[in-house]
Amino acid sequence: MNVMTRTTAAHETLIEALRASFKTTLASPDGVAEPVVLLWTDADGQWLELARRLRDEMAEFFTYGLYDPEQRTGPAIWLRCIVDRTLTDAPPPGSIPVLYLPKVSRQELRAGGDCPPQLQPLVELQYRGAVWHQRNGRDWTVEAFLMSDDGLSLDMARDTRTREAALRNLALLADTPLEALHGIRLTADDFDKLAVPDVHRDLLLWMHDPDTFRAGHSESEWGAFRNLISSDFGIDPEDDGHMEAAQHLLEGEGTWKSVWLRFAEAPLRYRGVSRLLREPTAGQGNLLIDAAKQPLLNEEAEERLKASLEEIDTLPHREACERVLRLEGEHGERRGWVWAELAESPYARALEHLASLAQSAKTTLGGDTVERVAAAYATDGWRCDQAALRAVASAPGPAEGAVINCVVRAIYEPWLDASARHFQQLVAQSGSDLRDDAIGESPHPDTCTVFADGLRFDVGALVQAKLEAMAFQVRLTHRIVPIPTVTATAKPLATFVHDGLKGVGTPADFSPVFTDTGQSATSKKLRDEMQQRGVEVMDGDEVRMPTDADTHGWTETGRLDEMGHKLGAGLALHVDREVERIANRVVQLIEAGWSRVRVVTDHGWLLLPGGLPKIDLPKYLVESRWARCATIKEGATPDVTTYGWYWNPHARIACPPGIGVYSNKEYAHGGVSPQECIVPVLDVERGTVAVAARIEKVEWRRLRCVITVTSAGTESAVDIRRNWKKAETSVVANPKPVDDDGEIRFPVSDEHEGQAVTVVVLDQAGNVLDRASTTVGEG
Repeated sequence: MNVMTRTTAAHETLIEALRASFKTTLASPDGVAEPVVLLWTDADGQWLELARRLRDEMAEFFTYGLYDPEQRTGPAIWLRCIVDRTLTDAPPPGSIPVLYLPKVSRQELRAGGDCPPQLQPLVELQYRGAVWHQRNGRDWTVEAFLMSDDGLSLDMARDTRTREAALRNLALLADTPLEALHGIRLTADDFDKLAVPDVHRDLLLWMHDPDTFRAGHSESEWGAFRNLISSDFGIDPEDDGHMEAAQHLLEGEGTWKSVWLRFAEAPLRYRGVSRLLREPTAGQGNLLIDAAKQPLLNEEAEERLKASLEEIDTLPHREACERVLRLEGEHGERRGWVWAELAESPYARALEHLASLAQSAKTTLGGDTVERVAAAYATDGWRCDQAALRAVASAPGPAEGAVINCVVRAIYEPWLDASARHFQQLVAQSGSDLRDDAIGESPHPDTCTVFADGLRFDVGALVQAKLEAMAFQVRLTHRIVPIPTVTATAKPLATFVHDGLKGVGTPADFSPVFTDTGQSATSKKLRDEMQQRGVEVMDGDEVRMPTDADTHGWTETGRLDEMGHKLGAGLALHVDREVERIANRVVQLIEAGWSRVRVVTDHGWLLLPGGLPKIDLPKYLVESRWARCATIKEGATPDVTTYGWYWNPHARIACPPGIGVYSNKEYAHGGVSPQECIVPVLDVERGTVAVAARIEKVEWRRLRCVITVTSAGTESAVDIRRNWKKAETSVVANPKPVDDDGEIRFPVSDEHEGQAVTVVVLDQAGNVLDRASTTVGEG
């Protein structure tokens, strides 16, 4: 019984279309006996890959070949017994066996007595069963089934390359949605892209490590890759090799421009490409090639920059600042080169902060009164300190750190010392030793005060920026702290019980006492006293809601001062982590129900890599001596500047001139300088949400994210972030506005593939209106 296939209905995949075609072939007209078997002849073995797949999905599927009953494969006589159901290996009752005969043509079975002996047990089945074939009686080839109206009706080029590509990628074609293949003329590249969906990524991975890439791909996948690279990029990976690819990548002509852009997006993933481009045969040094693409030119520029930076400390201060600014003009653009992302431009990256430091340090902090100096410092002066911190933190290792720290010292120390001396002169002229300027804190209703030890003004500005990026309203002001600028003296003034304290005698530890008990104002005693006055005092990460609108709270966080004393200049590497710690504590409290959080501190500090200048002060003149302050013995008359202790002006405190210290320190406080005495106060409140929006759906189509949003309000935008609270963790170029149809599409770099991320909807102020977790490339 030879029944031709009839036109198949529309199906989603090739596998579904094949099974539907089998069903059509096995259909019998009324009055005609049902076939006992479906014979599938495949003279060239083109369908072998899909036959294995069908065998896994169809219990009635059997293959002609060597005897292996577990794989439902065997010789003709065994297959004949399967059809006649004389073996236990027969298919389930009610199903019709499908016999796949690779390397066997229909003509061989029809030859009768001339049929090869090993196939003769199957000849008779042609008359009791059905044969799957084309209307013209020929075997179904892959090309014929893809193009025929009885198959998939695809528009496919008839050249040899396209036929080979279709066969090579048949297993991948099996699950490809057919909808995506209709309406276009399919060529070899279309089929090969099934095996190489991201050709730019695979090209770079091959260049990164050719041997590993080849070993990880089958012959068919490698063939598809070769074909696409040859077609799209003009080289054969096997014949031309990766050095030829490197030359094309450097020249950047035609389609290679997009390969370079892909490399520049995620160079850490393709470090082997960076090594490859260093080979002289890749065209390094060619003046016709963009210098930004040549790692060796970048290395040469880094060496020149390093040599120039090493000369900075030999120059007068003003000239040193100007030299750094000129170097920034010469080398700053290299921070935008891919080699900076690969950490191969450490000096160019540090130069960003060094230039900011140099620009700020050209002018000494001005003002003719203590108040005006404080205002100038709180407006812009702190930026010099922040740039110095950032420069110190930018060094990737000790070798680079030695050079960068030397430049920081050369530019920063003169400015720091001159600013301190000017401030000290104004304090001496005022005659009040800052007693009239240092104001204590008072409780505020429905406000929780967060005390952060050693929160210098420039670090406070970082906390402000962090919270504002999280959509909170932050007001940054300043206050002046008492002399000496140490915790024991300054922290009590930041609490709500300072009105019950006084100073007694000559303080060895600079701590006042409680007026009514004479007990030292330790941290615990201060907290206990606040609690007795009705303040909600919270320990560690404890969070409590305000009990009523008049409640005020107190809690402490941060380790800046502790780490500064332990690490010296190494504190610069940990500042961002401490900023995040303080900001997170603020967020905790606001989310717990506090209307406002007020961040205060006790003192700032000085930090100078290599050490602050040492000043001698004989021990016999002092009761106690710390890095930046000392108590003078009664009756002693040292030849140093002294100040009245805030809690008892009759007790004299010696503080070194400028930024000097009494012991070798990179980090110190206790003296008189803008950095130590002028500290931040941050008042934080929740931002106002302007519109409402909801994420309806998040879909991934390979590395393209499709997001559906419903929005009620004016304007909103969508972003994708690793941390939903932090704009700087975005994995896309920029947030996209929500259009009228509410659908937003984002391409995401393959370096983030598999990462957990969060889709966020933002209002115009950056407030997060809704969020949804997802994984890049999945779902």
